[in-house]
Amino acid sequence: MSNKFRNPFKLRASEKIESEVGFLRLFSPHVLEALSNEYQSGKLWENILLIHSSPGGGKSSLLRAFEPASLITLLNNKSATEYRALFNALKKIEVINNEKVKLLGVSLQCTRNYQILEELNISEAQKKRLFFSLFNSRIMIATLRSACKLKGKKFPEDLQEFSFEYNNEGNFFKSIGLPCTGKDLYIWASNIEKEIYRLVDSFLPIKDITVEGHDELISILAVRPENLTLNGEKICSRILFMFDDAHKLSISQRKIFKQYLLEKRSDCNVWISERLEALEAKDHLGSFNERDFQILNLENFWKKYPAKLSKILQNISDKRASISTEEVTSFQEYLTENINEENIKEKLKLIISQTQEKLDNTAKYTNKFDEWLNYSYAFEGSLLEKAVLLKELEILINRNIGKSQLSLEFPMDVNELHNKNNADVTNAAYLFMSIEYEIPYYFSFKTLSKLSSYNIEQFLSFGAEMFEEMISNKMKGDEIMLSDSKQNKIIENVAKKKWKRIDMEVPYAKDIQKFLKSLGNFSKKQTFQPNAPYAPGVSGFSIKPKKQNLFKESYWIDNPIYEPLIDVISTCVAYNLLEKHTVLQGKKGQVWDVYYMNRWLCVFFGLPLSHGGFRHKTPDELIKWIK
Repeated sequence: MSNKFRNPFKLRASEKIESEVGFLRLFSPHVLEALSNEYQSGKLWENILLIHSSPGGGKSSLLRAFEPASLITLLNNKSATEYRALFNALKKIEVINNEKVKLLGVSLQCTRNYQILEELNISEAQKKRLFFSLFNSRIMIATLRSACKLKGKKFPEDLQEFSFEYNNEGNFFKSIGLPCTGKDLYIWASNIEKEIYRLVDSFLPIKDITVEGHDELISILAVRPENLTLNGEKICSRILFMFDDAHKLSISQRKIFKQYLLEKRSDCNVWISERLEALEAKDHLGSFNERDFQILNLENFWKKYPAKLSKILQNISDKRASISTEEVTSFQEYLTENINEENIKEKLKLIISQTQEKLDNTAKYTNKFDEWLNYSYAFEGSLLEKAVLLKELEILINRNIGKSQLSLEFPMDVNELHNKNNADVTNAAYLFMSIEYEIPYYFSFKTLSKLSSYNIEQFLSFGAEMFEEMISNKMKGDEIMLSDSKQNKIIENVAKKKWKRIDMEVPYAKDIQKFLKSLGNFSKKQTFQPNAPYAPGVSGFSIKPKKQNLFKESYWIDNPIYEPLIDVISTCVAYNLLEKHTVLQGKKGQVWDVYYMNRWLCVFFGLPLSHGGFRHKTPDELIKWIK
């Protein structure tokens, strides 16, 4: 099968990329930096790690890199240039070395009908025993399958060559004699799974069907490197159990699974991947922390290291472009990074003339800003520079008007102009004129990186449309390079499509869209005030009580009146429509949880992509946004 694709940016989920070669070519080794931090702190191994993110955050791809097929491919190609960085990254965290794969990665999808056990007319205790039995059987089968893959054996034909030993003092293994062969273990696990299927599908009373019930997750406890051997030798140094899509389990199943692991406190290696939607709604609003588990929130990690994320996105885009069948072998170099000033020359002249006219009208009533205006008239920069300067002046003058009676104040000199001007004012000035005069604002690779909102799949959703346009240009014989205006148009169109998909993909969609529209309109009103008080703009909110001295987090979170608001905000965080940031503001050490719009929503509402500007809102004010 060919490892080339027409538009590789359209390949999203790792499971859709069939070959390991194709997957590894697209996988960025820099993604492992999130795990390297855990390794350096001594928390990666012999631990329980919860891996959280919203959809498309890269959880499944991260786990796939630790599966035997991926690791064997890397070992066999360790000197190849395209794999060397990934090989070395895994080597640093003791997964592989130059001679062998040291880790047996056992991956289990939690999407296979576990929730159906909740529908059985049996007690909660019985449901738990059946869940543990089914889990144990599938973990054991997955372990044997991975062991065969790691050692180059056929599954299940060659299982006879494996041996399993365990001190069964607790009588966990009731219907199988130990030690046994891998084949015996496979038959035992398969029979348990079949009996549970028969129970679920049968019309007979539950009591008439006998299934081996388990009170322990014996598969995790018993399967150790020293217990599973091939021809008398250990097959690995470490076993890693990876449970993907754990949010697909029922609430009670997730609870008893985590509770069991917590109570056992064993030195097993367990990674549990789950979407943020699996958390309780209130966890997204309070200071959530499952202290008993090590948590890796992928999006939160990249928030701390935005430069690393940008490097990853560059690496991902280069890798994807390199395997296109259309011979557009780069991505970033075909994205215009600067605005084409010649294309907007007439608009810039209009901005200059109209802004000068406004400022001249102000000068009729005061001489306070005469030196500033004279400086702008004498300015000899480009049309773009002069247009931005005049917009800056307009903002700064509006900030001064009304502070005191202008007629009693002395003129302000040019030094004061330079002191008051800063990057935020410049950014606000450029935003104001871009929106008012329809000048391209959303373009460049840097903008695409911001638009990811720390989510790799979201970056790819914009990149796919950009790359499609590059392919189209090449096929037509046009220049491949995408102009600032073309990029701006594509980005705005993708944002509109994402807005329409909320209806189909997100719970509480109608209330969420009402809320986000209210937030967007509020943010625009705050951002586009003539004096740009929150430059470069507002795109978020914090939740502040009316009477802070009487306020406790539970005061409103536990009030049923606010349940619709809790559902909306928590769902927005779970689906990455709102980004939760921790911000220091106000009294020394005062911390706020600020909920910023996902950056594509900023595009949808015509707002800047920078974080920073937010406003405090009470729960009463916020709940009105969904009514």
